[in-house]
Amino acid sequence: MSLRELPPRRTLPDDVRDRLRAEVRRGIAKPRRTRHVWYAAAAAVLVLAAGAVVATQVIRWQPVAGPGRGPEVFNPLSLDVRVATSSLDRCWAAVQAAGKADRVPPRAEWVPLFTTVLHADSVVAATAAGKPIFCETTEATVTLSDPAATPAYAPGTRTGLLLHSATGMAGGVLAPDGDGLFLGSRTEDGENQSQAIYSSPVTRQFVGVTRSDPARTTLTLGRPMQPGEETLPAAPPPLLSVVDRPVTADRTSPAGRALGDCLAAAELEAIPDAAAYEPGPLLETDVYRVVLGRRGDRLVVCTTEPDYGRPGKPRVRAIASGPSPEKPPAYPLIVDTLGRQPGAPPATDRRPFAAALPATAATAVIDFGGGASTEAQVVAGMVVVWVPENTKLSPETNVHVTARDAKGAVVYDGSLPMI
Repeated sequence: MSLRELPPRRTLPDDVRDRLRAEVRRGIAKPRRTRHVWYAAAAAVLVLAAGAVVATQVIRWQPVAGPGRGPEVFNPLSLDVRVATSSLDRCWAAVQAAGKADRVPPRAEWVPLFTTVLHADSVVAATAAGKPIFCETTEATVTLSDPAATPAYAPGTRTGLLLHSATGMAGGVLAPDGDGLFLGSRTEDGENQSQAIYSSPVTRQFVGVTRSDPARTTLTLGRPMQPGEETLPAAPPPLLSVVDRPVTADRTSPAGRALGDCLAAAELEAIPDAAAYEPGPLLETDVYRVVLGRRGDRLVVCTTEPDYGRPGKPRVRAIASGPSPEKPPAYPLIVDTLGRQPGAPPATDRRPFAAALPATAATAVIDFGGGASTEAQVVAGMVVVWVPENTKLSPETNVHVTARDAKGAVVYDGSLPMI
């Protein structure tokens, strides 16, 4: 079920709220399960605030239903205590290293409410002495919102932003009447996305994952099937945004420079820790460029082409990929057809095919059928080629890939879908 298909969140039942407050006042030492898991989450938070972590599981909000309990309530937010503790500790260490400990409450007064995790990018919505804060950590960076900042409210509302990070993570507070709102993100080149907003029932904090460059993105509030949107002003500056675990990769080779330039210019996606991706194969022709990058199991395909809707400006896209849980030996990578835009000259589109192959592969032959095949170098377990012109494509189209190592031994031989 997608977020858009989920039922809207309703008010926390009064009896649950009353029991929650009563248990909090009694100082529960161990979270216990009830039919309403935010009740258990608050207990776990108390344990964290006291400095003794006894919970490591993910604590989730679940539907509440039953005789006399009113309509079902649903909220997909969850609290991963291990992630929250690790991230908040890193944020506090960064605060101390920056000499800003006098601007935030002590670490013992930070209480996590929920976590949002995408790959190695984690955001913790928390309170610090009762003030809402957002702590984002990647493998290399730490970003912390300013607890003294006033939210940047949308005009005429009490929904506002407290953080819009370099990775496109947005954190804010939802107005009391804001249930059912969607967060929209629109880049300068016209890409639009939207997502349902779910907030903490305790503080009304929410997190949105836009994955777009905040310097070139406008965030909006709206309701499904209703006209009109409210534009959110830019979020206040974070208290800090620093690299606490430096990572770098080659940016001196042609492929390294191309990858660095492409990831820095991408409006979608904003890739966390982009400097750590090692360059893979580089494919260039005329005004189109495709370059691949790798960091462990995480791969990225970055494309550059003219933006026909904005003459003189490039259209840059980065698409992150990774293996499925089954971790197959080879799999295709998602990459857009270049030149397929409104206003593009006729017959100028080019379709790349990119794939992840075994790390030992040195060369690959990609057979598109009908006598059309291409041989290419494999770099860091990745390959990319142009699909030959006049190749018939359909959702069921597969290509045959034969990969060999440096000694000529076959390390992969099979079919991959053209996604």
